[in-house]
Amino acid sequence: YSVGLRLKPAIRWQSLMLALSIAALVTSLPFFLWEVAAGKVIVPDARGWAIAFYTAIGASVVSQIFYIRGNELIGANRAGLFINLVPIFGTLLSVLIVGETFQLYQGLALVLVLGGISLAEYSGRKMAI
Repeated sequence: YSVGLRLKPAIRWQSLMLALSIAALVTSLPFFLWEVAAGKVIVPDARGWAIAFYTAIGASVVSQIFYIRGNELIGANRAGLFINLVPIFGTLLSVLIVGETFQLYQGLALVLVLGGISLAEYSGRKMAI
């Protein structure tokens, strides 16, 4: 994804996000229709709608805008490292939003991911000098 972003046409970020959103809608629509036909649709409560709204706006739109811009500023090689933060943020948000218990192995994973990103960033700068 990071490498492919440099090949994107010179269009505004809103157009790119619209295209990605339409692609996501089209690919998920058959699965939604299948759930409806099977009678397995679960309608969320107010908390569920709030989480869905956060996911749609925060995690999908805002994070993609920042990632695309970051990719433009620092390049695909460096930006690609930060994809490793996705499970970290997922874990932290599950603790904050859903109320899951933070476990020791999650803390270890956090340290390993941040350490790996730091090592890659530091060694990349050291070799460039």
